[in-house]
Amino acid sequence: MKVLITGATAQQASQKTALRVPTFASLMAQSLSEAGAAVNFTEPSIEMDKRYLADYDVVLVGVAPPTSLSANKLYPAFAIANRAREIGNLALFLDAPEPFKLQASLKSCYLNISDIQKDFYSRRKNYEEMTSNSELSAEVYSFIEFLYKRTWPVTLYSALPWSHPGAITSVIPNIDESRLFGVNLDVQILKDSNNIATSNKQETFWTCDAPKTKWSAAIRQTLQYPIVPIRENKWEDRSQIGTRMSNSIGTLISVHRALEPWWSPFVAQSLALGKPVVTDWRYSSVLGSAWSHLASTIEEMSPSERAQLAQEQKVAYLASLPGRTQTDITKALDMAASAVFFTHN
Repeated sequence: MKVLITGATAQQASQKTALRVPTFASLMAQSLSEAGAAVNFTEPSIEMDKRYLADYDVVLVGVAPPTSLSANKLYPAFAIANRAREIGNLALFLDAPEPFKLQASLKSCYLNISDIQKDFYSRRKNYEEMTSNSELSAEVYSFIEFLYKRTWPVTLYSALPWSHPGAITSVIPNIDESRLFGVNLDVQILKDSNNIATSNKQETFWTCDAPKTKWSAAIRQTLQYPIVPIRENKWEDRSQIGTRMSNSIGTLISVHRALEPWWSPFVAQSLALGKPVVTDWRYSSVLGSAWSHLASTIEEMSPSERAQLAQEQKVAYLASLPGRTQTDITKALDMAASAVFFTHN
């Protein structure tokens, strides 16, 4: 199978970004390559015409809210997606929390409430072409209309073991659950779990993937020790992030609006470093008692007890992954490669 992976954000299309922190797109590219697929994981280009795209069995495009500040590759990505949709080899993927924002943004653009060609977006890739080339802008808006009004093709999303597709289909109603695949590739991050980082520093803080959420703020009120961001800035590399996490008590993985969970590479990275993970226990407790601890309880443990807990969590986490791994990607992309599964409008 020959697969193109690209998208509207750096997380979805940039190999440089993936070198700093594992991304869902990069993990899919690695997994598919290891399974024998010919994978091109690259940034979108408006030069990728239909003749070029038709050479792929599947064109896998990451989507993001058109009005999002992070969607700096939206114009070429949506143009490519529209061409692949017309060819019949398009599949999509979602990798960001709060998918309700995508539907709201699509609606705003479709109804011409939001203008994605205004100067505010001038730093986006191909902005000049978008504002001067009517054919390109027509392709982009055509795909926005498609996402808002039509049934989506096969769609993958980054999933935790306790994720449920209803969290997506409830806010994006034109995704058919039979074409929606939750995928978890954390086993690739955990491959390095034998190389656990050690620290001589006293563990006096927590790291958190999203310290500004309501959930994180509520957890902070129950803790003796402070919370610091896993990443001080987006330019930090894996080594810097790993050092901070290995010096911490453990890792807090936030839930989002309506306490909805979403995948983060830092779940697996924390376990690989021998650090326990805390998220909303009402979800994670499905994996067993090791995933039911409150952060305040873990603070009272000794470092060796916390390391033992992290090991127990890792064992339970790995045991939960079958059914959300490589098999799901293969099944999804096999479906995507068959034109009968697509709705042409």
